[in-house]
Amino acid sequence: MTHLRCGFFFTNLELQLEAIRAGRIPIILPVDQPMAWVAPRDIAEVAVTRLLSRDWSGRVVQAVHGPADLTWVEAAEIVSAAVGRPVTVEQISDDAMRQLLRASGMTAGLTDAVIGMSTGLRDGFVPEQSRTGRTTTPTTLAAWAYDTLRPQLAGH
Repeated sequence: MTHLRCGFFFTNLELQLEAIRAGRIPIILPVDQPMAWVAPRDIAEVAVTRLLSRDWSGRVVQAVHGPADLTWVEAAEIVSAAVGRPVTVEQISDDAMRQLLRASGMTAGLTDAVIGMSTGLRDGFVPEQSRTGRTTTPTTLAAWAYDTLRPQLAGH
């Protein structure tokens, strides 16, 4: 059995398209807190490589950290450059985020799960494994944002 411990998915930004269009992404994490950002495609490649390998058995835990730890300020700068418009981040309260998630159609249970995961990252989270060459994956946020996020925002 393999457990992949992944960083913050780039694709979570797709849930914020309207906010990105408006130029301000609300978050509940500190804007200057670095965290691992990772492309889901890279996670899939790690999973497939592990599944096809015959060189392991038992229980394995492998981190998937993406290419770099980024703060939300750094991520917003990267997204701004990729989409061709200024984007900033603003830390809001947990309750304000809960209201935004519910207003977007998220169920109460899913909202509680997202808030719980986010506050866990904020409140002293330490990754189970340190970043190494093995846990670092290649796709940058800039490449993903240009290739994936930019087309979704084109024409608006």
